[in-house]
Amino acid sequence: MEVLPILSDVMYPSPGQESSVDDFAVFLLDMFDFDEGNRVIHCRRELGFSMCGKRVNAKTDVCLTQKVNQAAAYILLVQEDKRLITPVDAEAQLIAEACAAFSENNNLRERVGLPRLTSMTFPGLTLIGSTPTFYKITVTEELLIALATAQYPATPTIVERLVPPIPDPTSFQSKGMLNLNNRIVALQCFQAFKGVVHDIDI
Repeated sequence: MEVLPILSDVMYPSPGQESSVDDFAVFLLDMFDFDEGNRVIHCRRELGFSMCGKRVNAKTDVCLTQKVNQAAAYILLVQEDKRLITPVDAEAQLIAEACAAFSENNNLRERVGLPRLTSMTFPGLTLIGSTPTFYKITVTEELLIALATAQYPATPTIVERLVPPIPDPTSFQSKGMLNLNNRIVALQCFQAFKGVVHDIDI
């Protein structure tokens, strides 16, 4: 499958049609073999966790799971940045999804007789058009307890972010990967990011 036609769909979607960003994310993850072995790419997975005594939901646009005793644990999260059509903060959504994924993973581990994790660092990705930003989000049991009980966590939550170091930053948001130089650097970042995901041991 050619990259350029997909980029055109992502940057210039047809009027009234849902964004092709999720399809583009799936294409990139598949192209770099993020789903090798027992890992699977999914779209629109509903996750949940406890906040202020209530169950709340967070829905990923795209995610990557890995089999754990025949069940699926979450290891990578992707959120489309819809800032052009909604004021919702994609970065905040991604962090909420990481909290939900950590909760779901620990619930899964309990069901299959494995000990709960005290923390997990989730690789994450936001995309506005074809412009990616890469994240590493560390979620802890302490944070989930604080969220569930409406307390301020004693330990800061660490979120690392990488904006690809493209030659012309001013063109990145408007042209994304349509610009060849931008595309080369962004795809190099995807290749390096695969190493981060590959090293996850759930």
